[in-house]
Amino acid sequence: MISSIALTGNRVSYRGLLATVTVLPDTSVALTFDDDRHKTLIKARADLEAEFHKTLHLIPKHQVAAPKALDLSLMDLDELNRRSAYVKELRRVTTKNHIGGIKIRRQVIARIAREIGDSHPVSPAQLARWSADANQSPHGVAVTLNKGTRRRKSSFSQDIQDFALEMIDDHYLKLGKPTVQHAYNCFIEELEAKFEAGSSFPRVEPPCRETFRKWIKGMEDPIEKIRKREGKRAAKEASRNATKKVRIDRILERVEADAVNLAIGVKDEAGRYLGPVTIFAVMDCYSRSILGLVVQVGRGESSGSVIDSYKHAICPKPIDYLPSSVESDWPMYGAPEVIISDGGTGYASIATQAFVIDAGSESRIVETYAGWRKPFIERFFLTLRRGFAQNLRSYCGKYTDRPNLDATIQEKASMTLGQFRTALHEWLLDTYHHSPHRGLEGRTPYDVWENQVSDWPPYLPTHFERIQLTKGEIRTCTISSEHCHQGVRVNNLQYNDPEGRVKLIGMRLKQRGFEPEVTVQYTYNDVSSVNVIDPETDEIIQAFVTDESIPAGMSYAELEVRRGRTYKDKGFTGKPRAKSSKTVQEANNEHDAQMRSCASRKSSRAPTEKIHEAIRSKREDEDRGFDEFDEGWEMSDSQTDESNLIDYDDDGDYEDD
Repeated sequence: MISSIALTGNRVSYRGLLATVTVLPDTSVALTFDDDRHKTLIKARADLEAEFHKTLHLIPKHQVAAPKALDLSLMDLDELNRRSAYVKELRRVTTKNHIGGIKIRRQVIARIAREIGDSHPVSPAQLARWSADANQSPHGVAVTLNKGTRRRKSSFSQDIQDFALEMIDDHYLKLGKPTVQHAYNCFIEELEAKFEAGSSFPRVEPPCRETFRKWIKGMEDPIEKIRKREGKRAAKEASRNATKKVRIDRILERVEADAVNLAIGVKDEAGRYLGPVTIFAVMDCYSRSILGLVVQVGRGESSGSVIDSYKHAICPKPIDYLPSSVESDWPMYGAPEVIISDGGTGYASIATQAFVIDAGSESRIVETYAGWRKPFIERFFLTLRRGFAQNLRSYCGKYTDRPNLDATIQEKASMTLGQFRTALHEWLLDTYHHSPHRGLEGRTPYDVWENQVSDWPPYLPTHFERIQLTKGEIRTCTISSEHCHQGVRVNNLQYNDPEGRVKLIGMRLKQRGFEPEVTVQYTYNDVSSVNVIDPETDEIIQAFVTDESIPAGMSYAELEVRRGRTYKDKGFTGKPRAKSSKTVQEANNEHDAQMRSCASRKSSRAPTEKIHEAIRSKREDEDRGFDEFDEGWEMSDSQTDESNLIDYDDDGDYEDD
């Protein structure tokens, strides 16, 4: 039975450890374990045969990977035979597990060196070490080969090492990726403060920077180190492990959707800046073709733009939809079986999930910031950046490249929104769809789709008419005016339907004693129309903007820039004309004079201090015997103040507050 095991390359399980068999020139066999922490085991064939079906089991070849080669060269095998000869002879002339005296070892060395022709025989001390190591290890004499570099014990105490680990945790394993030099400087500074002269701790010699760096390398596993220095998102990305490829058998079986922000600013036709663009894409993973594409002005993932991209992917594209400069057509459409998206607010919203269910598709939401969960659309965005965006001089790159730019996104904006959409469609339909793809074995996405359509024709959802009209943003609006003839108002725009159905809904609600409120669907990508939902039948009524100057397809960003913002850049706006008028100033002065005269007729506080002063003066006059007191006294003008005159009532008494 051992002959079936003792073959180089056989895979075995020895005491629960996977190993690879290597037959040595002598009658022994080496087992090289997959776990590098276990050293190579060399055993005699007889010993190995005794352990077969007990601790040793043969693994069928169809279950194993490529065998791991034994880390022994031909020179190592020759050296192993040489050392084995010395140790075997020493064991023959001594008792078990003994190394013998120096005289016996010298005799053994002389005899074996003469027999094998060894011109550089081993020393007695070295032979003693070989024999002792072979007796203590199950690997035998092979343990003396490649023993590795000996590591001496650290010269620094455990207290110093623990303090260094504490400083590493405080100053190196922090967000922001601080350098080793920074952490080492902090360590030395605090070490000197702790062990300074006069403290209870004895003075120590600090470790060098290289020793500190080696302590850093050996203290943390890589994933935990990334988590502490770069954050959870980076650690999650570093911990991914690709175990198998995604298998797809037909078109529309798996569809991935996502959005990407491009640092490309766009303007309107009048040259006013609108903002950067965000592209929402829906991709068929089997053919690598793009089913739907929507361009949004501004950052963020709104549910309206997500639903617009889903609608664009499901519905057929009319011929007149594409710009005249595009040469190829866009035949990709259909309801997907499964839509893969991340947990962004727009993709995970209730409105978006309800739309997917209404379209007859299954929605699978993967974790956010895990691009490997939807690799096809992420790879397309990389191609979009390299193949399309980088050819535009107004592209400012990723956010990590922007600090090196000499101009902002707004200053570099040179394309209108219409020009950007045209250029994007030209690249997508004429270049990307007709370029050989490595994942398609050199075929183009357009050819793969066309070949699959005959076997797996796309289908439209059951509620296709409703799917076409659905919009992602929802709010409750009141039908305006007393007789509900002005329609609804959304984003300071008035909408109404030509048939008057919105007016009829509002009048019916008022007649029944309810507020004329209805649910309105709209999107920021096209402000020319909205959907009004009939509260009784849930029927969608399409209402159009009453302002004829707004064309179909105008985005909210274009509208906002065109009509301006009333409260933008608030500050001094000029002198009020009415306030600076001379006539107005004269009228205001006349008004103030009249109000003063009215206030003087009102009751005032009595001048009690002057009254008391007059009483004291009267008493002084009585003491001097003046007769003027009999004639009465009157308060002189100098003793009164016109502003403090006393108002008397009809009885002649004054009012005192």
